[in-house]
Amino acid sequence: MAIATMTTPLPISLFPFLLLIPAICLSFCHANSNLLYIQSEREALLNFKNHLIDPSNRLSSWVKGGDCCKWIGVVCHNSIGHVNELHLAPLSEPDGFAPYAEWEAYYNSLLGGKINPSLLELKHLSSLDLSNNNFSSIHIPKFFGLLEGLTYLNLSDAKFQGAIPHNLGNLSKLQYLDLGGNDLKSKSLQWVSGLAPLQYLDLSSADLYKANDRVHVTFKLPSLLELYLSDCGLEDVPSSISVNSSKSLVVLDLSGNSLSSVPKWFKPSSVL
Repeated sequence: MAIATMTTPLPISLFPFLLLIPAICLSFCHANSNLLYIQSEREALLNFKNHLIDPSNRLSSWVKGGDCCKWIGVVCHNSIGHVNELHLAPLSEPDGFAPYAEWEAYYNSLLGGKINPSLLELKHLSSLDLSNNNFSSIHIPKFFGLLEGLTYLNLSDAKFQGAIPHNLGNLSKLQYLDLGGNDLKSKSLQWVSGLAPLQYLDLSSADLYKANDRVHVTFKLPSLLELYLSDCGLEDVPSSISVNSSKSLVVLDLSGNSLSSVPKWFKPSSVL
């Protein structure tokens, strides 16, 4: 004989709670994922710090277990706390009449050493400023070309040496690039052609004597407003460049080169 089974219906009041369970699980999993990601960013910054030379202990706030969004030089822009900006330029250089102690403190504040690839873990990084430090005798790391979210990169006067890595041309979101004041060189600037959003470019003091495409490439950047090519070993500016190629420029610095003249067709707001 078949035995009939009966199920007791759930109280209607339980249904809203049951509907909340998936949302609670998703929220918890998302929060847990963000926590793990933030921890990985913190570890990445600590690895980066451990390879630096920091004579004045300027990065003393960078400690294990701390809130990296409160560390000196670190900027987080959203509520989750992902690292968006890293600004590690030292304080302004003292004036020429400053006492010796002030100059000594300034030089001790300069960061040096090696730049660890752990920065690649900062997936939301849009701004990186290492300018005016003392990375003496090292090259600009090639892995910088993998920081694809960068819109701002400032490595000026940081004592980098050697060839400019061409894979910086992979930074397709870059709007500001300053490599001026270093001991750099490049045989071609073709890599610049991939930086369509670029508005500011400073290659001052870079040896561009052998880069025959230097002006052709830079003048064709559609968004470029400011271009600094002082002391770059330039001897001429080809007269064959189309006027339309340079229509966005408002500032051009060609000082310190061996130019006989600036082409008459070029009329930016400011020529230095």
